[in-house]
Amino acid sequence: MNTQDSLISRTIIVIDKYGYEDLSLRRLTGTLGLTTGAFYKHFKNKNDLYEKVAIELSKNFVNSIPLHKGASAKQQLLIIANYFCKYVEQHSNLADFLFFNPVTLKVFSTKESKYDFLNKISSLIHKLNRKSNVSDHEFFIQIWSFIQGYAALIKNKIVKYDETLVEKTLNEFLK
Repeated sequence: MNTQDSLISRTIIVIDKYGYEDLSLRRLTGTLGLTTGAFYKHFKNKNDLYEKVAIELSKNFVNSIPLHKGASAKQQLLIIANYFCKYVEQHSNLADFLFFNPVTLKVFSTKESKYDFLNKISSLIHKLNRKSNVSDHEFFIQIWSFIQGYAALIKNKIVKYDETLVEKTLNEFLK
């Protein structure tokens, strides 16, 4: 593993433990055992690091989801929803970083994504969207808003995950 990859991996650990919102570059480099000068040898700025961290997190996230090769697009989306809700409960700081960080939020408004997770969700939603009056983008917003909102309720211990409810809701979207 090269130095840049090592810094990305260690940054993921720091964000998981402390969150990203109040993480200054000075504190981050100190936690990583670097000077700010050494940091700038590998990254243009903190946003550059955050973008690379988000790409790595997205790749790790998708590769960790136990998707079955023969599963339908609907079954895969249900597996992802289940995995995501559990992930948010266990790694809320990383989930906040990956899905609500201003650096990563820019990606949601672009057509070409560097994030494996976003690409996987978009691909599944394209396969599931049979509605002529709803674009894939609108359908993505509907489904992903539900999944993220439901995960936030679980994270805040307002509800417990109910796989049946998620499936019923997805079925309503698919009508």
